[in-house]
Amino acid sequence: MAGLSAYDTVLPNNGYAFSTSGGIGIEEGLYYLERGKEKNIIPEVRPEIRNNPRAVFLIETYVEAKKDKVGYDGYYKEAVPQLQAEGKRIASELFVKGSTRGGSTFIKPNFTYVPEHRNHRTNGVYSSPDFIVGVSRYLTEIGNSNIICGEGPTNAWNHRHGGVYEAFDAGNLNMIEMGYSEFAHYDKNELNWFRIPDSLISKNIPYCRPVGDRDNFLINIATLKVHETSITTLSVKNLQGCVPKGFGQFCTPWLDTEARAYRDGIDFNKNFHRDYYQRVESQFLQHRAAGFKRWEDSVDNNGSYKKYEELGGWNTFNKLKLNSREYDEFMNEVGPLMRQEMWLQRGLDCASVLKPHMNIIEGIIGLDGTALNNSKIGEDQLCNIIIAGLSACEVDAVGSYIMGHDPRELWYTRVAKERGMGECDINTIDMYWIRNGEIVPVKNHSEIKRHPLGLNWALQADPEQRLFW
Repeated sequence: MAGLSAYDTVLPNNGYAFSTSGGIGIEEGLYYLERGKEKNIIPEVRPEIRNNPRAVFLIETYVEAKKDKVGYDGYYKEAVPQLQAEGKRIASELFVKGSTRGGSTFIKPNFTYVPEHRNHRTNGVYSSPDFIVGVSRYLTEIGNSNIICGEGPTNAWNHRHGGVYEAFDAGNLNMIEMGYSEFAHYDKNELNWFRIPDSLISKNIPYCRPVGDRDNFLINIATLKVHETSITTLSVKNLQGCVPKGFGQFCTPWLDTEARAYRDGIDFNKNFHRDYYQRVESQFLQHRAAGFKRWEDSVDNNGSYKKYEELGGWNTFNKLKLNSREYDEFMNEVGPLMRQEMWLQRGLDCASVLKPHMNIIEGIIGLDGTALNNSKIGEDQLCNIIIAGLSACEVDAVGSYIMGHDPRELWYTRVAKERGMGECDINTIDMYWIRNGEIVPVKNHSEIKRHPLGLNWALQADPEQRLFW
């Protein structure tokens, strides 16, 4: 990548000519990590944080920048060096030098799809790559020299387009491009498999290595933004990007999961519960009865359960699901049925077995509107806040509160509490400030500045719509 000219990197055809990279593949990344273990020192979480696994820690940041343009097309370009400096400072507040030699560190950013009009490294769609460079620099200074980033399923061209490599190349930070185009392209040695206890849908879930290696230190760095499926897309949803193509599409509609598994060459009976249909439908109806907010408001996002019932429901679908023509007709009628229920159950399955050593929401630059910023709906905002902790569920509850939402009403935080994974009521979550190295309790919620980041479901029909839960 370093040998490409600027001209080469902006041409889509040249970018897509790489099978997985612009960064490196999983096998090559593992090779580099294995070579680097001998001199590496695994970092440790600061003791005060480690000893409070359900607490959430807030750190204010001090980036001062103005957009180069007004509105959706503006970037905080002058923030780049400040983002790196804050990343280094924040890491020094969260991690200390360890005593164990060997191993590796994997930083999981949120580098999802970024459209052409958000093609700068300070875009609010991504976890800031410059912030991540700053984190890695501090870790290297305390002996953690064996660090790598990785993301899937979006492709390397999009990551280059969004400015990831502009930051990472200069910061000497490697990036594993895990978004192979098919599940069959992953070598068995590139994956770690975990069994999911008490799950509704999946029996087993694979993660792209080094995630899941016994000697890997996992840092989950999400960003502060919204999403049409999860409403807020923070620590829990960010873990989805550790799962390979074929298994990692958690927002697959209820009707389509079995068919997609067969299409992707995945052993459905081995890895999924055959009766997941009934399990998920039961939960969907329970959540409807419980009054989940706007649970059936968006047919585009959640399909039409009413239409499903009119067509005969499960009895009809069960008879036609293996007939491709009738299946397609049924799907067209009901839409992406129960997609939110599917996502939150699969996302929480993933989070129930994958436990990062640290969850960080980089909220220096936040994004409202939509997660993908479709049609320029969604605007970057300078929020200057970091939310961190060991429990992804509590971290996301506090992050969602800061975004202007009630985590007691958000679907996935509410179901996480149902499943015993974490608390969603900020009145029962211990929160602390970290200021100049000192950890002090948040005494009153009024101390916490909120930054309204609402969701737009209407897209072209109502570009200024912002919904809050």
